[in-house]
Amino acid sequence: MAEFTTGELSEARRALLSLRNKNEKAAGKLKEGSWQSRMTTAVVKSADAALWLIDGNDGASMEKDSLREAHTALTDALRRAEAVVGKFAVGTSQHTLQKNRIAALKIALALIEEEQGRTPR
Repeated sequence: MAEFTTGELSEARRALLSLRNKNEKAAGKLKEGSWQSRMTTAVVKSADAALWLIDGNDGASMEKDSLREAHTALTDALRRAEAVVGKFAVGTSQHTLQKNRIAALKIALALIEEEQGRTPR
């Protein structure tokens, strides 16, 4: 079972909410049906799933397909964040944002993987 401190979960929640809101705003400006629109919408849905898990999900479970889609979208977001973090100077706000996002995405993925283990196939 993944164990995270209240502080880690709180910080992950804040970073995921920021990622979610940024993608939701961007999705509204993209051509509907484009790959960019689908990608940003997938991140919004996946961040919602991760936030639901962070908030404790009240003992309910999520559908296996939703978990798989969330895992795929957040894995891609993590890959992109890890690729770009080195482009920013250490100590800048952009670098800190990416480091926080990477940590949050790793927590989200761990929670999703844990939930996948509890969800019947």
